[in-house]
Amino acid sequence: MSKLDYRNIEQDPTRCGGQPVVVGTRIRVGVILSCYRQGMGVEEIVQQYPGLKPADVHDALAYAYDHLAEIATDLAADEEAAVKARHAGGPSAP
Repeated sequence: MSKLDYRNIEQDPTRCGGQPVVVGTRIRVGVILSCYRQGMGVEEIVQQYPGLKPADVHDALAYAYDHLAEIATDLAADEEAAVKARHAGGPSAP
C-alpha cells in the first residue's frame, strides 16, 4: 500500500497553533472540513476562500479524514476558545 502525500498541507508549530493548514495560507484543515460537513461543495469552498484551488480542498479533506481524532481535537479547542472569548467579560450587568 502506498503512503499518501499531502503536498498541499503543512504543520508549523509557530503558525495557527500548530494546526495543519493549506500550504502558503493560514486556512486550517479543520475549517475546510467544517465547511464540507455543513454541505459546501469543493467549488463553494474555493469561492469562499479564493486563495485555494480545488486540489488544496481535496488534500485538506483527505488529510482530515486520515487524521480525524487530531482534527476533532483542534475543532473542539477552537469551540472552547470561542466560548471563553464570549464569556471573558463575565455576566452582563442588568
